[in-house]
Amino acid sequence: MTRATVVYDHLPDCAQTAAVTLYGLHNRRRLRGWMEVLERLEPSEHWSRDMQVQFVAQRLRTILQGAFDDVPRYGAYRSLKRQLAGPDNEVFEILRELPVLTKQEIVEEPQQLISKRFQRSTLSVSSTSGTTGTPMHVLVEPEARLTSDALGWRRTVWAGYQPGDWIARLVGDHVVPLTDAHPSRPHRVSWSDRKIYLSSYHLSEATADAMLAVLARRRPAFVMGYPSALDALASLGTQGLGSWRPRAVLYSSEPLYEHQRVAISRLFEAPLRGLYGCAERVVSACECECGTYHLGLIDGYVEGQFGELPTGTPGPALVTGLLTQAMPLVRYKLGDTIEVLPDTLCRCGRTLPAIGPVLTKLEDVVVTPSGRRISASTLTWAFKDLVGIRRSQIRQRRDFSIQVLVLPIQKGGAAAIAEILLTRLLDMTFHEVPVQVVEVEALAVTQAGKTRFVVSERG
Repeated sequence: MTRATVVYDHLPDCAQTAAVTLYGLHNRRRLRGWMEVLERLEPSEHWSRDMQVQFVAQRLRTILQGAFDDVPRYGAYRSLKRQLAGPDNEVFEILRELPVLTKQEIVEEPQQLISKRFQRSTLSVSSTSGTTGTPMHVLVEPEARLTSDALGWRRTVWAGYQPGDWIARLVGDHVVPLTDAHPSRPHRVSWSDRKIYLSSYHLSEATADAMLAVLARRRPAFVMGYPSALDALASLGTQGLGSWRPRAVLYSSEPLYEHQRVAISRLFEAPLRGLYGCAERVVSACECECGTYHLGLIDGYVEGQFGELPTGTPGPALVTGLLTQAMPLVRYKLGDTIEVLPDTLCRCGRTLPAIGPVLTKLEDVVVTPSGRRISASTLTWAFKDLVGIRRSQIRQRRDFSIQVLVLPIQKGGAAAIAEILLTRLLDMTFHEVPVQVVEVEALAVTQAGKTRFVVSERG
């Protein structure tokens, strides 16, 4: 927990509202930047296939030239540089001559991937959530972060966002102190950027109706959340929403299962719109009004997205980021299975490449004796800034107790983070369940090549 968080937690409710409203001014500036980026990128939503290929090929030339010249990992492939001046189709062939990059290599040898051309002080760090149990840190240029964030916001614009709309958030926002186990107000409001922050950490039978009541009273245009958190709100709440219905429900970070879709749709009676993305900022996809996921195109290239590879059984995607040169991720094995649909023409009229449902983050939730339901995406915040972890997994037994299995990069490395993890997870579960941190030598992986982050014996 940061010093700022500790200070915030000790503020009275009214001061916390002032704090999130002050932070909202920063969000308003970011939003203006996103809208400007999306206005510039709007024509790309209707490019022809030839225009898309030309754009991606040119970006690949830029990324690969910089990598060959300034990134240690790719110095041995510098002889390929002269071939980049050839036709666009040859650029994709050159790309496939390079080795696949794994998350383990990034975690263990990040310096091999950092360009010598950039000053570290000019870059920002983008950290993965650690849903595979492996938090990772990637360096990006400010403009790359801005564009990536804008592409994520595109989903909200497609869903009908208008300036001034209110949005309710049920994600991992630390807005209600974890020291308050039973808050009468499990939310905070930011007046400057019109956000209603619902605390996903505090979801229980006691707080679900209070959250539904504030939604019915504030009537936001959109509700945004993790599928597991939205499902918990729908199943734990006992009161309705009156005459209010949101324009859309926006979900991300987890797969949406059919039983969750049914429960969430029954509660909100509104369209559901998904967003797929990653903290590495190498790929994104937004769900349009026709239910199709369209790749962002500008931020990353998924091998096969133009039909240039034989079709077959989908496997873990190989992605090359197109935004950042400071730490280029080339042929990165993301871990998610992405099925590209190069021949799909969507009824929405957008020509951005389409993909099928993404197989990722198949996780359970942690349940406390009092009935709280804490999603895997929320629990990842306990791992966000930790280093030295190769993989980890949270296991909940039938007696509610939690065992955190940690596979460190170096043997014995779990001892250095055990106390931090223990403290954070006890806080997140409101000290309702025993937590134990155990170092292990191996963890099982899924067909998608990931370690399930949360496994519950409670079902």
